[in-house]
Amino acid sequence: MSTPQDWAIAACDVGQGDAVLLRSAGRVALIDTGPDPAPLHACLSALGVDRIDLLIITHFDLDHFGGTDAVIGRVGVVLHGPVGAESDRRLLEQLAASGAQVVEGFAGQHGTLGGAGWQVLWPQRDTRGFEVGNDTSLVLEFGGGGLPRTLLLGDLGASSQRQLLGGGRVRGPYAIVKIAHHGSRDQEPALYAEARPAVALFTVGENTYGHPHPDALAMVDGAHILRTDLQGRVLLRAEEDALTLWAERPAG
Repeated sequence: MSTPQDWAIAACDVGQGDAVLLRSAGRVALIDTGPDPAPLHACLSALGVDRIDLLIITHFDLDHFGGTDAVIGRVGVVLHGPVGAESDRRLLEQLAASGAQVVEGFAGQHGTLGGAGWQVLWPQRDTRGFEVGNDTSLVLEFGGGGLPRTLLLGDLGASSQRQLLGGGRVRGPYAIVKIAHHGSRDQEPALYAEARPAVALFTVGENTYGHPHPDALAMVDGAHILRTDLQGRVLLRAEEDALTLWAERPAG
């Protein structure tokens, strides 16, 4: 089956990790790069993507930034979560040296991608109370310009999800929600009750953590569930009020 060319959102199959593309009016954003360059490079090649206008590194765990070498020299702007280790700084310096503008992200920032708008919902500029890592992942909302309203939750755990919800920035319903932390058990059901996703996207691969956990799957009961571990690369596009789905492999 040939890959549709008119996709708006593409979740790459990069194994246990995140790499999600969003496209509006020819402009492309990439949310995380997975654990390894090879599967990301294969996904970008299959989709005909040779330029990343906006690269978002939600946080500096290997399964979210390990594939960055696949896009070095092809990135316009990098938006990144809080930096913890010197190796994180070196990666950002490498991106900057290759021509990218590098900016640290925090709640309240916003911008455009083609005809779409985006905004950062989390973390606050002051991240005291949370260790740098999963709970300080960038959380983003995209929508408009052919992009269905989409919420991407990084690797937030239940505690940071409650803080996010309490800030009032998450306002459902969303057409698509990228489920936090590959569907780990550490989730806040009230956040997903507010988000009310039509499509729940689990970016996950073979793992020993039990992801996605049955509790996480039950939490979005009623949504159309997409899993990259079962379906491979998945593509979505919006047509009026409907979402059209293509999957590399049919759900079992």
